Amino acid sequence: MKNIQNAARQRARVAFTFVAAIAALLSVTACSSSGKKYTIPESLCGNDISRDVLEPLLPKGESLTEHPESSGSTKRCRIHVDGQSVLSASTERWADNTTARDVAQSALAVDPQDQQSDQGRFIYSSTGAVGKVNCAKAEAAQEPLWASVRVTHDDAKAEDMLRLIRAYAEAVGASEECAR
Repeated sequence: MKNIQNAARQRARVAFTFVAAIAALLSVTACSSSGKKYTIPESLCGNDISRDVLEPLLPKGESLTEHPESSGSTKRCRIHVDGQSVLSASTERWADNTTARDVAQSALAVDPQDQQSDQGRFIYSSTGAVGKVNCAKAEAAQEPLWASVRVTHDDAKAEDMLRLIRAYAEAVGASEECAR
């Protein structure tokens, strides 16, 4: 009787080990199926952005780095994956009567004739987007602030760029940058 119980326990251990190994293998495969071995950031240019918004716009790769820079009234940062610039975000002050089409005219990867949203506040395509930032803090004495984003690869979708420019403009609007 004792031998039967020991044999049953041993079979149960083998089965448990097998199931655990398969589960571990499946979880590793699921994590690497996107091909992104880096951690998706929770911010863009120092502004909180959901990983769910950034993830579809970032390509496969091993490592991700962020490179901030500023020049005059323009604040910009670039995200690099494996040393290549893949996403850029910036903010810049424009004159009071500026429209999204005006900003899109000088922006890279977006055209003034691209899709519009929110009564013309945003213009976007699969490669870029611009949008007016609604500053919650003391904008009355400031020139309006505009945000732009762009990707340098062909894997992005226009809907994802719209989600990003909306989230980025909202995050910038709640930041100290609006008060400057």
